[in-house]
Amino acid sequence: MGDYDDERPDWREIDRKRDRSGGGGGSKEPKKERLTDRWKAGRVKEALDRIFMGEKGTPEHDKAYRKLHNAYGSERFGKTVNAYIEKYGPPDDVPTLILVLDAKDSEIMEKVFERFKSVYGGLSGRHKEDILRKLSIMALSDKSKEVRMKAGELMEELKGAP
Repeated sequence: MGDYDDERPDWREIDRKRDRSGGGGGSKEPKKERLTDRWKAGRVKEALDRIFMGEKGTPEHDKAYRKLHNAYGSERFGKTVNAYIEKYGPPDDVPTLILVLDAKDSEIMEKVFERFKSVYGGLSGRHKEDILRKLSIMALSDKSKEVRMKAGELMEELKGAP
């Protein structure tokens, strides 16, 4: 048994070999530095994206956007939607566009319908379904006959789109 113990390396030797080995294949910089570099790159990309968004990339827009969502279902919703659209135009995301339709303002509905037409082809299946569902509800239950007709026409037009 003594011979067996002599052949086995002690822990110091094992650690030395581990330190010398070139295994791992990664860069020699510590892992923390690589993670912070990646985080910084993400932050820079986000900042550049915001610059190219123009007015919609500002903190003021973010505040108005949150205010729009928070006002939903309250008496101030219509005024909040009007203020948002007057300053920034129709929202870019489909869920907020659908939400804005509940303001019951014919001018806003026209703008939203136009936005639906322009973005519908590039949307995911889920967003397309959401738009068609909202339009079908409007076509069946809106108080205004004109809105019901326009919603029905747009729904049929979008159903025929690829």
